[in-house]
Amino acid sequence: RKLAKSFKKILEFLNFINDSKSVILEDSIFKELNLLNKKLLKTKEKILKNIQKNKKQSDKIALKNTQLASVISAISHELKNPLSVIDLSLEILKDENLKDEKLKKELLEKISRQSLKLNALTHKLNFVFNLNHEALQMQEFDLFALCEKIVKNPGFERVILRGKSTKVKADEFLIEQVIINLLSNALKYSQKEVILIAQDQKISVLDFGKGIEEDQLKLITKKFYKIDTKSDNSFGLGLFLVKKILSIHKSYLEISSTVSQGSKFSFKLH
Repeated sequence: RKLAKSFKKILEFLNFINDSKSVILEDSIFKELNLLNKKLLKTKEKILKNIQKNKKQSDKIALKNTQLASVISAISHELKNPLSVIDLSLEILKDENLKDEKLKKELLEKISRQSLKLNALTHKLNFVFNLNHEALQMQEFDLFALCEKIVKNPGFERVILRGKSTKVKADEFLIEQVIINLLSNALKYSQKEVILIAQDQKISVLDFGKGIEEDQLKLITKKFYKIDTKSDNSFGLGLFLVKKILSIHKSYLEISSTVSQGSKFSFKLH
């Protein structure tokens, strides 16, 4: 930068001398200096562009590392509870003095249930990380009709469906997973009814739970983030799955929330 400025000053001085005709400046020398100055300016621009490019790449790498750390943290949390239950149950069963057959049966059932949870989690992880645009099975379907089918499932008795028939083109199975995950999370946070709205190619899920703090809301919209790491009532892999599916559909999750009043999760398809 300093070198370019120096040449610029030299050129200005030489121009001044040439104009004043106090010294006859060879035209070829002037052209060479002018050309050299242009080359220096181009080099400067290239260097600045490379610096900006490297910074962007560094920022992207840093963001990916942060997201990866968040994913690993959340997966660890998801694994922690079932593994702890299995470990504790096995420790009790190892006790040679344990004669209570009923307790033994209960512990074995606990181990079986937690093993099924771990197996389901493994399948979910494989499903999530193998998702891509090529895996999409795009078809036209009625979003409201899909919601009608979903709310008939056991466990969704507190869901109130509103809206009207609306056609979209998407992977129906994957969008079903998105809606199920959003409803499941809403039901965890709210003891009251959960509202599901399907209209104008848009889905909205409203709960009347404790809401999300503003600082956490900013984080949850940026990356895979767990609101409460001390509780199972967290978004966990469910939200990661939702964001991944919406991303490959060229959509995104909109979240708004008011503490002590509830939250709203929405997305739009085409």
